[in-house]
Amino acid sequence: MVFGRLTPALLFAAAVVYGLTPLNAEAAADCPPVGHLPSYVASGEPDTREYDSYELTVQKGNETEPVVVAGQICRQNYTPKDGTDPMSNLEIQSNYRGQLQKLGAEILYTEDGRTVAKLVKGSDERWLLVTSQETQVDVITVAKRPFKQTLQSPSGNDYPLLGHMPAYVAEKPEKRNFDKLSFPVQQGDETKDVEVQGAKFRVSYSLRPNAKLASNLEIQTNYRDALQQLGAEILYTEDGRTVARVEHEGRTIWLSVTSQETQIDISVIEEKAFQATIQPPKADALKAALDKEGHVALYVNFDFDKAGLKPDAAPVIAQVTQLLKDNADLKLRIEGHTDIIGTREHNQGLSEARAKAVVAALIAAGIAADRLSAAGFGPDQPIADNENPEGRARNRRVELVKS
Repeated sequence: MVFGRLTPALLFAAAVVYGLTPLNAEAAADCPPVGHLPSYVASGEPDTREYDSYELTVQKGNETEPVVVAGQICRQNYTPKDGTDPMSNLEIQSNYRGQLQKLGAEILYTEDGRTVAKLVKGSDERWLLVTSQETQVDVITVAKRPFKQTLQSPSGNDYPLLGHMPAYVAEKPEKRNFDKLSFPVQQGDETKDVEVQGAKFRVSYSLRPNAKLASNLEIQTNYRDALQQLGAEILYTEDGRTVARVEHEGRTIWLSVTSQETQIDISVIEEKAFQATIQPPKADALKAALDKEGHVALYVNFDFDKAGLKPDAAPVIAQVTQLLKDNADLKLRIEGHTDIIGTREHNQGLSEARAKAVVAALIAAGIAADRLSAAGFGPDQPIADNENPEGRARNRRVELVKS
């Protein structure tokens, strides 16, 4: 029998008419705001997480749809007291629905052994799930809350760019001057493992004695927020893992954060920055390459994962400006290219934005706009192997093309 066709008022009335045993008021072992059946006993202290999410089912007309709610989560399960017979799902669910109705909750979904409800009191919003199998009752409540960052500043055994969760303590880190690690990277619908070489740093954290566990969602969201504040590019995420890449003090740094609630592991590789040339190419050398090949690659430094030109790009722009001033009939298409790290859509947009940034710099230097155009090709036209750092660095380029 499916209760989705009955209104909450009818269910509550049924509980009263048939004299069902009312739930006890909320107690310490319960998940607020609901109580428990007198003939059932809690398994122990409720299992709580300060920040986590849960997927619930709600009824929308004749259809159902999932709703993910994030906030403080409480879980508790109950079994019949010794020597007592279990209740039917009908009696269990009718009791909980009756109490929810009294509290003013909105019943959003029901079936034989399941009830989903939402209770709003002022600014407090709580979602509730009660499931039953006669010999066991499970209650989950989600007090909807916004995420609040709790990651501590780096100290002690932390990696210098990332801190630690307050309830976790770091072990002695592992450091190697030169080593390699593989990092998963999301590329469209596929995941690719990318091997990276450089200085390695690894540290593990374990939960302090008697401290409260943090959920994987809370841990990962804390680290993702911290990485984004550093300007990192998030390359891969799953429930218990984040992979990112950031530029810091001339190095490209790869970071992986994995978590299993009781343990957090951080792995880092610091790549050495690639230097294509010591001096910017001269205008006459650019002209010779264009006459011979029709195009020439430039290595212009941009802000990490952005289109802003760094100050040290000025000498390269100056030589291209001189090239165009010395050859008044020359027109150029500025092409942007990237490596394969990250999604194709992101890299396509980034390469085009960087090409346009170079065009804007040349126009600002006095070159007529009708002599210039911009295009971006993302990772589609590599000139080197993307499987190693040197190749990826060569592929991150801007090309001048005769047009």
